Amino acid sequence: MRAARAVMGSAVLAMAWAANLAYACPSCASPLEENRQAFVDTTIFLTVVPLTMMGGFVWWLRRKVRERDDAPEIAVPQSMLRDAGRFSKGP
Repeated sequence: MRAARAVMGSAVLAMAWAANLAYACPSCASPLEENRQAFVDTTIFLTVVPLTMMGGFVWWLRRKVRERDDAPEIAVPQSMLRDAGRFSKGP
């Protein structure tokens, strides 16, 4: 039980100490304008790409539904489409 507490305490201490080393990524904390602009550009890219993909999927799905609605459900020969009357016994 003491060994488990010692390991857990060591792990917590190591993570707390490592947090100071990884305070921020170089792009976020850099005073250079180039790095800041790269961070902003990447943020925009990672926002726009998934939204574009979802919009493209919705557009494609809508197009397929419209194509399906325009097509006849069953291909029927023109000769069978004439009205034979309700109680017709045949031709």
